[in-house]
Amino acid sequence: MTNDRGTYRTIAGPPTAVDSDQKPELLEEMAGTIQDAAKTLAAALDGRVTTSEAWQVIRDLEHKGDAIARDLFEAPAPGRVGPASAESVQELTGYLDDVLDAIEAAAARLALHRVRRVHPAARAMGQVVLESARELGEAIGKLRGMHDVFPHTRALHLLENRGDDVLRDAIQQLFSGRAGAKEILKWKDICETLEASTDRCEDIANILETIVVRAGAEDKLVAHDVVMDIEEHKVTAAGVEIPLSSKEFDLLHLLLRHLGKVVRRERLLQDVWGEDYFGDTRTLDTHIAWLRKKVEARGGVRITAVRGVGYRLDPRA
Repeated sequence: MTNDRGTYRTIAGPPTAVDSDQKPELLEEMAGTIQDAAKTLAAALDGRVTTSEAWQVIRDLEHKGDAIARDLFEAPAPGRVGPASAESVQELTGYLDDVLDAIEAAAARLALHRVRRVHPAARAMGQVVLESARELGEAIGKLRGMHDVFPHTRALHLLENRGDDVLRDAIQQLFSGRAGAKEILKWKDICETLEASTDRCEDIANILETIVVRAGAEDKLVAHDVVMDIEEHKVTAAGVEIPLSSKEFDLLHLLLRHLGKVVRRERLLQDVWGEDYFGDTRTLDTHIAWLRKKVEARGGVRITAVRGVGYRLDPRA
């Protein structure tokens, strides 16, 4: 279903008679199939089922996912499918297929290597994949109603961050221990394959957020005790309304939308001050400083400067 770059490749053959109105249901079914595969993989990594049994189940689920993806691609393509454009649905389908492919590839490696003792890092990565699959299912399920999508997409961003951390730690442990070259390469390959699925989940989160923003359907964004009501244009921290200027509100909006991710200075300046802004970039730093004073202590969040790049908002641990 996918080429070497992970993009979708259509299958030759006559189009099937799939009603385009079924596309939301098919996307949800695809997300459910991914969850089933992730659960089976986690069970294998925890030793609750054998790797060969898990691979067989996941292979069947991957075949099912291929059939769903084919139906999504071959269905008639109206201008829009619910809130999403036909192009967005195609992008979602391709990335969903990539997630399932990555889970199947990891299961295959476990079975073909006849793994008996699972490396702790692989087990941890399997849990990240399972949590990502669950959040993915919730986000896709909320898309039709266009409410509460962002809590799940932001969770996917944070899970992708965690996946990166687990992979880095795994590689460090593998190369600093006494494992032989074969063991190092085997577990590095398995962990990288699992981490790739979290990357694709984040790609899906980006598409879903774009759909919601373009539809003007954002309602509330939350980070710890900070709550932004988009429609009311109001921000509260620990239940107390925080007075913000329009620029501060727009800055916080961008940072909340990309919770846990760095937003580049150029993006902040362009989106908040406009494409034609040529003023001093210290203006941005000044507004960020004001924003910190208003929301950090009471809201339980931290706005971190990433040198040479931009700013990131994180919930405090």
